[in-house]
Amino acid sequence: MKFIKLMAAATAMSVLSGCSVLSSITDNLVPTNEIEPPVAPVANEMPNIQCVRDEVQGWDWYEMLCLNLQIGERKTIVHDKVRNDDIKKVLAQIDTDYPQIFWIGNSYSSEVATDGSAVRIACMDGVEKEDIPGMIEEVYAAAEKIIEEIPENSSDYEKVLFVHDYIVNSTEYDYVGAMKSGKDICHTVYGCLINGEAVCSGYAAAFQLIMNMLGIECGTCTGSNHAWNYVKIDGEYYWIDTTWDDNIKNNVNHTYFMITTEQLLNTRTFDTIQGYVPECDSMEYNYFVQNGGYFETYDEDAILSYISENADNDVCELMFGSFEVYEEALNNLIGKSKVRKAEGVDNSEFSYSREDEMFTLSIVF
Repeated sequence: MKFIKLMAAATAMSVLSGCSVLSSITDNLVPTNEIEPPVAPVANEMPNIQCVRDEVQGWDWYEMLCLNLQIGERKTIVHDKVRNDDIKKVLAQIDTDYPQIFWIGNSYSSEVATDGSAVRIACMDGVEKEDIPGMIEEVYAAAEKIIEEIPENSSDYEKVLFVHDYIVNSTEYDYVGAMKSGKDICHTVYGCLINGEAVCSGYAAAFQLIMNMLGIECGTCTGSNHAWNYVKIDGEYYWIDTTWDDNIKNNVNHTYFMITTEQLLNTRTFDTIQGYVPECDSMEYNYFVQNGGYFETYDEDAILSYISENADNDVCELMFGSFEVYEEALNNLIGKSKVRKAEGVDNSEFSYSREDEMFTLSIVF
């Protein structure tokens, strides 16, 4: 993301002439700003992914293991032959099915036992077995509090948006935790909802848990050393990345709210083992589409009208339908300062951020 501040351009003529005159001669009054040219993204290819959800959920011992893990039991005897590769698949699915099982570390093993296999999953550093039940209660209480704040009669879209914005507003990205070796509490739902500090897997786990509690289908995927969510509304799947939407200080961004796989692959790839990877190709509930900020062509009047409508807000977010349209908008709105033709912006100091891979421009007032 590129974040730039632009100062107000004031001249004697602009002061004396008033807004109507200024709008008609803005191109001659404001300077051309030098901007770094955008670079067209090169999309990543979707790898050959092994989706393990159906396989894992079909194992009789999976639910038994998860029940034990929810009460902090690190060893489970199962009546089946379990390999270490099976446990790896289980851990990929647990993040989606049971984000409240947050305390497990990165070490696991399976050994032959009299009645089958002894599955052992290590506890992460800093979490004691006796503390786990109380910590889980804290997590559920925090999630319930968020759900209670959702306005009555909200649609599923509005519920998803509320939870997305709540998590972004209430969580600080834990840069120190991200640098630590091994799994830390910042990687978990507890770090996000209780400590208010998390890395991507913590953001994703918190969003996942609340969606589960709301009865909205949701899951977690990973790749490029990152974690994010998918969600299903009205029969269509969408991608959501709360972590990457937490990137404008004191404001919520929505660049990664309800996007398609095509858009997502401009910024990352997928790990080859996932619980489930849905097809996400609808734009119906994309944030920009829902709010009138999505432009498939460079219609300057329509764009300036939209910016004017949002000039009283903290930020105005725009998304463009292609790189060519985005490049044209960036060169005109910012490079040629045409954004100042919008009512409420003409004499204001503002900043802007841009995401070239996602064709988005955010104007921060």
